[in-house]
Amino acid sequence: MNRPHEPGPDWERDGGELVWRRSYGPWLVTARCPVAAPFNGPSELSIRLTIDGSDEEVTRTMEVALETDGIPASLLRQIPLTEIKAGARAVLAQQMDRGTNEPYPVPARCRIEEDYALLVAELARMYATGTTAPQRVLAARLGIGKATMSERIKRAKELGLWDGQRPTEKASGILAEWRASAGAQANGT
Repeated sequence: MNRPHEPGPDWERDGGELVWRRSYGPWLVTARCPVAAPFNGPSELSIRLTIDGSDEEVTRTMEVALETDGIPASLLRQIPLTEIKAGARAVLAQQMDRGTNEPYPVPARCRIEEDYALLVAELARMYATGTTAPQRVLAARLGIGKATMSERIKRAKELGLWDGQRPTEKASGILAEWRASAGAQANGT
């Protein structure tokens, strides 16, 4: 059973990596996505023959493997790299303690570090949900131009809040304080 903020059925956490595994007949495909990498997709992809089970299953699986004479080209076309990348982004977004469907309240104008932290958190959320051209979509949502959005992202980098792919530890700290403050306001304290 998956706990909240844990990888889904094809995913597991292995130290500093998210690992995706799926069987295709006798072939086990594994993709490893390092959590600290400056990208979300896999850095390693492996395919290996896995034959186990009862004598009957071993015989059937071996026959399938022999028919293909090694890894079949059709298997390579079946590996869902886009799905793997999107899955890694979604798992990382969940681990940031934020649902991927709830947008961050990015202010129309960014004045303080918290505003920029909300901006980069929303960009990361949009990337994680597979939004096409998140910078353009967010700029339109805020009613600003592309150039203004680019300047805000540049400023977020200068402030040490954005590494180009995801919020930095500094941004995560600011967001944690923001969540605590928002939670206290919601509870009337």
